Amino acid sequence: MSYSEQMLAALEAGHMAEARELFQSVLKNDDDETKYNLAGELYALGFTGQAQRLYEELMGKYPDQDDLKTALADIAVGDDLPDKALGLLSQITPDSDFYPQALLAAADVYQTQGLYEVSEQKLLEAQQLVPDEPVVTFALGELYNAWGRDDRASLAYSQLLAAGIDEFAQVNIKARYGGSLANLGQYEDAVAVYEDAGVATLDAESQLRLGTLYAELDQPKDAIATLQGLIEADPTYANAYLPLAKAQVKGGASADALATVQAGLMQDDTNPDLFAYGATLALQEDNLDLAETYLTKARHLDPENQAVAMAWSNLLLAKHDDEANVAYLEAMDKSDEVDPQIYWNLAKSYDRLDEVAKARENYLLAFNALQDSVLFLHDLIDFFQSTGAKAELKAALTRYLALAPTDTDMQERLDELEAEEDQ
Repeated sequence: MSYSEQMLAALEAGHMAEARELFQSVLKNDDDETKYNLAGELYALGFTGQAQRLYEELMGKYPDQDDLKTALADIAVGDDLPDKALGLLSQITPDSDFYPQALLAAADVYQTQGLYEVSEQKLLEAQQLVPDEPVVTFALGELYNAWGRDDRASLAYSQLLAAGIDEFAQVNIKARYGGSLANLGQYEDAVAVYEDAGVATLDAESQLRLGTLYAELDQPKDAIATLQGLIEADPTYANAYLPLAKAQVKGGASADALATVQAGLMQDDTNPDLFAYGATLALQEDNLDLAETYLTKARHLDPENQAVAMAWSNLLLAKHDDEANVAYLEAMDKSDEVDPQIYWNLAKSYDRLDEVAKARENYLLAFNALQDSVLFLHDLIDFFQSTGAKAELKAALTRYLALAPTDTDMQERLDELEAEEDQ
């Protein structure tokens, strides 16, 4: 048995001190081929320092061996030494059998540096040299995925799937493909791909994505089942609680949603969005104390969070603290694009404070963004009716009934208004 074999056996047995001693014997006694094979084994096991020493010794003897350069470049990348890695790879010329591998390695370095265009150039060159090599197609898919070029990423992943490759480098290709389709807004196609892969084969991130897609497609039962399954498998996966709560609300289970938020906060009490959504649910149940508790924590965590800001305004509205709400919202910076809910909330408070002109101004500021919201239109109709603005009232009622044609109360209001006009 060679010293290399003895060293690997010692490592497998966990005898680290013995392995270190045997490594010195490897350096002194084993032949070059044995050292080369051991270096590969050590690199795979994570012992990159010893692997590097062996490769560097061999490089001293065989400076033209390009596989040694690519191996050392891989180690340099792992040690966060990109310049060293690129220096080694640049020594490999296009006539070398290892040139495509060098291009792949260089592309990986440039991708980690955020130089996506350069990385793409390297990979496309490699693809021209070895057009049918799956590793190049996979690398392109991963590059485009990281780059946000989902159209190209989806094409690369679909090519791998067409070639019968469902997994590569321990990556679920169907999950990647589904994610790219989802990013392109092709939700139904993405769900079909995820379902074809099977939920059990998906990692937590992909299961989360599938659950949120079900919710987007108005399939709350499927969303709830998927997200609950994810949490049951790993209760510490905190990112799943907020979308599950939202899916439960869509499914008509607001009480369950509040319980989900509370369970999520036990796992992660640093998420202001989860606190804010919990406060919104608490407000719906008229639990103002709980809502205020949640929002106080959320504002402490992230004072600039827009969702938290709006939830705090909603709390002030629920408490009928309109002067405080107006002061709070008017102090906000509205120079950039803002949530139209700000204007809606201001309008409601100004209306209750009998400042009709300001209420009207803010309702109109919110209208363009919220004209498809029946809740907003309901408030707007009440405001126009209370102020006697008949032309605006008729327009708002007409718009509302186009969205909710079965609302008999609103239809009666419109009929009465039209009857008054005919008199």
